[in-house]
Amino acid sequence: MTDGRQIRGATPPSSARGRQGSSAGADRRGTAQQRNRGLSPVDEQALATALARKPEELLDELRAAWDMPAGRPIRVVGRLTLTWRGSDGADMVFLNQLEHPETGVGLIYPMLGGLVINADPVNASVPPGPSREITDAKTLASGEQWAIAELELSSLEQRKRLRNPWVVTVRSGTLRLLSNLPDEWQVQVHGAQSVKRISASAREEIEDYVRNSVFEEDRELARRHTENVQRLEELETTRRQAEEDARTMFVGLNEELAAHRQRGDAARKESDDLQQRLEAERDHFERQQRHIEKETQLMQLRHRQLQELLSEKRDRLIALGLVDASDIDAVMPENEGGQDDRSGARFSEALDGDFSRLAPVLQVQLQKKGLLYTQSLLRDFLALLRTRDLVVLAGDSGSGKTSLVRAAATAIGGVCTVVPVKPNWTGPEDLLGYYNPMERSYQATPFLVALQAASRRPDVPHFICLDEMNLARVEHYFADFLSLLEQRAELPKIQLYTADEERHVVVEQGLFLHVEAEARQRAGLGDTATLEDILSDDRANAEIHRLSGLADKESVLLHHARLRRSLAAQMRIPTSLTLPANVWIFGAVNMDETTHQLSPKVLDRVHVLRFGNPMLADWDAVEDEIDAASDTLPADLPSVLIRPDEIGVRQDYPAFDRRDEDVRFLSDLSRRYLDPLGVEFGLRAIRQAQGYMGAASAAGLGRHQALDGVIRHKILPKMAFDGARPAGSGRARRDILVELRGELAKRFDGTDVDMGTGSIAELDRMIRLAEGNNGIVNYWLR
Repeated sequence: MTDGRQIRGATPPSSARGRQGSSAGADRRGTAQQRNRGLSPVDEQALATALARKPEELLDELRAAWDMPAGRPIRVVGRLTLTWRGSDGADMVFLNQLEHPETGVGLIYPMLGGLVINADPVNASVPPGPSREITDAKTLASGEQWAIAELELSSLEQRKRLRNPWVVTVRSGTLRLLSNLPDEWQVQVHGAQSVKRISASAREEIEDYVRNSVFEEDRELARRHTENVQRLEELETTRRQAEEDARTMFVGLNEELAAHRQRGDAARKESDDLQQRLEAERDHFERQQRHIEKETQLMQLRHRQLQELLSEKRDRLIALGLVDASDIDAVMPENEGGQDDRSGARFSEALDGDFSRLAPVLQVQLQKKGLLYTQSLLRDFLALLRTRDLVVLAGDSGSGKTSLVRAAATAIGGVCTVVPVKPNWTGPEDLLGYYNPMERSYQATPFLVALQAASRRPDVPHFICLDEMNLARVEHYFADFLSLLEQRAELPKIQLYTADEERHVVVEQGLFLHVEAEARQRAGLGDTATLEDILSDDRANAEIHRLSGLADKESVLLHHARLRRSLAAQMRIPTSLTLPANVWIFGAVNMDETTHQLSPKVLDRVHVLRFGNPMLADWDAVEDEIDAASDTLPADLPSVLIRPDEIGVRQDYPAFDRRDEDVRFLSDLSRRYLDPLGVEFGLRAIRQAQGYMGAASAAGLGRHQALDGVIRHKILPKMAFDGARPAGSGRARRDILVELRGELAKRFDGTDVDMGTGSIAELDRMIRLAEGNNGIVNYWLR
């Protein structure tokens, strides 16, 4: 009750060190003066050596110097003081005039050899947190409040700054206030100071004991009174029970009526929800319709002059060699939009449009190509396709990332384009190309060509895979595209270059056609005359030079070549391109010393599907799955042709629904575990997770499997931190991670989640590898 202080007749043991510290004050002050003048190199070396020692060794020295038990917490008594306001605007609180809790001897720092580190009495700073909250600022400012606390070493930076290896601070949560003993208690305390202090809790217990002794008789009378009251209450309860029985019938009727009203309210709520969803879908449809009308108007405006030029001057443009007939046919409206001429079984007929039946078919088709994937992985892959989000496939080289994209596209009658990423990519022009003003043409890239090819065949799925995506920094060259992909309500529009260049081309082409027509007329050449005929005719050639303002030495051919390049570029590369609805974008990454880590901005916007080492797979189990799937399918089943809209339609993420059980679970994980670990998992990620879980259900995954997929795709890839570093609550982050693992294990226990390959196994791997990596937790560590 006294926190170690002797109160009644206790004579504290003599302290040789305390007396030595008092008698040696002059020597210490002298040494301190030497220190102020600067330490010798030998003393500096001794100080540096002491600062480099282990904290526990320094604490043992303090215990020995202060006559405290070895291996026990260092507990001291001191006066609380509100000292000064720090540079950051926060008050600094110290525990000053530290004393031994039993002997009352004042505490001083040990000597470092013959060197006095600090001759002043020891004090300890009180950190923000629970220790600051046990009293108010007014009491602190008075300086009259004594307290008892446990000490620990300050941070190494603080000890270095103060040039003292033994600087201490109060351990958070251990500070307890002390109270002066009342004079009427007649208690004597023996020690270095005649101070009568006791812990506030002990004083309260003693006073309670006194009050209980004095008023014991009153309590007995109160007890008897309570018994009498209880007897009366029992009689009253008997009477009320009779009345309650009489009302039972009416209560039952009221409950039935309330249940009926509740069902009615639920039905009305469901009707209201359906009405709201209907209104939302109607608004979405109207926005899409307005967007289509706007795009149509812009396209008509953008192509009007070019189409007029091509329609009216088609033959002359071809005859003059300014454009090829195939280029004109490709750009004319009546020739845009390819037909779905694929051969194979239609998805709506072969599988009745059931998306959950696609995974076994895909597994059998890939096995014929020598590729073995588990059915759960393929269902996960199809669910990610349905979300229309950017998917990052992670794994070692040869683990089947790019092969899966290629083979899956072929199996559903789609097209796959693999775009290798180069290490020198630094901006969006490396991905989408750029306009070259010198050549007056657009320099297209394979990625842009693939987008254009997809727009010409809107009924065919197109997969574009950025191979070795992280050879360059993704957030540099892919940043603009990441921002575009956030537009979910409508298809994003990619601006390639300004429309001014297009107008310049139309005007220049029109002027050249007018000039050559005038030159032909004056030279007597017909409308079918080619460029060769005009250049071969001296008069026509001279007229073109004169009318065009070309000097005698300037070549018409060079001018013609420049016009041809600019016109061809305008026809092949429009000023802007709307992301085709039939395009899926993937990224394949391999984490090693030659690649870059994915930034939080990228991880927050993608789904990460990690591939294991195929040599560690259970091939027998995969082949058993394939055999079982083959028994339910026709032996000669061709490729299942699926339209882009049958895979999934790009739409906005579901609205945040805190009433949903899985949403509440993810929100609780974010608040209790992820935020203390420094892992961001906000509103957008939860809405993305809702979209994925809906897609996973359509792909044939169970509810808990979908939730496990969210953990693996959206949370675990963000984990990279020092497990030994304390979180804001002071707990080690590794302990929080272990608790997160336990929470997930409890959630998934007894469900259809594979504990050997799911998020639990990934967490076990991360915790195990961190032990051999200086406590550093990293999802990408192998």
